[in-house]
Amino acid sequence: MALKSIEYSVTEEGEDLGKVFVITRMSAFDADRWGRHVLHAAIAGGYRAVADDAAEGMGGIAEAGMRIFGMMAPDAADALLDRLMQCVRIIRDPAHPTPQPVIPADIQEIATVGLLQMEAMKLHTDFFSGASVFIFLPVAQLLLAVGEDARNAPTSRAPSPA
Repeated sequence: MALKSIEYSVTEEGEDLGKVFVITRMSAFDADRWGRHVLHAAIAGGYRAVADDAAEGMGGIAEAGMRIFGMMAPDAADALLDRLMQCVRIIRDPAHPTPQPVIPADIQEIATVGLLQMEAMKLHTDFFSGASVFIFLPVAQLLLAVGEDARNAPTSRAPSPA
């Protein structure tokens, strides 16, 4: 069975108007690894889940996603977003609609990059929509517990070497 894909056409005014992209979901194994790396980078950046996000459904999860990436170290966020963008391909020629890897010259508008990232994120999280309350709350509790453990971890009494 093929991985789920969607077509996304840019409808916003600008130089990318009308461009067509194909976004394909990562394999389950890749998505699992990517998700674990997102959580690790988020926790390392100080992210603390908010249980109210679950009550907001996909909107709450999307908002949490913005907070998560905003708290990450820039290198970690860049690597994770780059991996997400590997799911995006472009159809450069409608007469030959074979999706090709995206190169920097394919996208002229900064907003298009954000829209493609958002669409790719939605594709990878659409399974949450019906179960967000049941899934996100335990994840939030886990993140809170991990964060609490890190704050209560013993520290060395010796001064750091200069």
